[in-house]
Amino acid sequence: MSRRERAPGRHALYSAAEKHPLSCTVECSSCREETRVSYIELALLMVPVSLHLPWLRYHHSWFRCPACGRRTWLRVHLDR
Repeated sequence: MSRRERAPGRHALYSAAEKHPLSCTVECSSCREETRVSYIELALLMVPVSLHLPWLRYHHSWFRCPACGRRTWLRVHLDR
């Protein structure tokens, strides 16, 4: 195997993930999945009931998970 054939794997391993404009990452406490959603999708996940407790340590928002579909505690990462 030549160096050129191995380079894309190494590049993918050490390169940063692509940032998408107007999107965030939602991390679920139940299924442990991280899902990228747009701000509009995030707002729709929070309808009709959501709860936000900023003093909780890690997962501080309660609404529907985009990965598993359950209402559970989630963490929203706006800058990823």
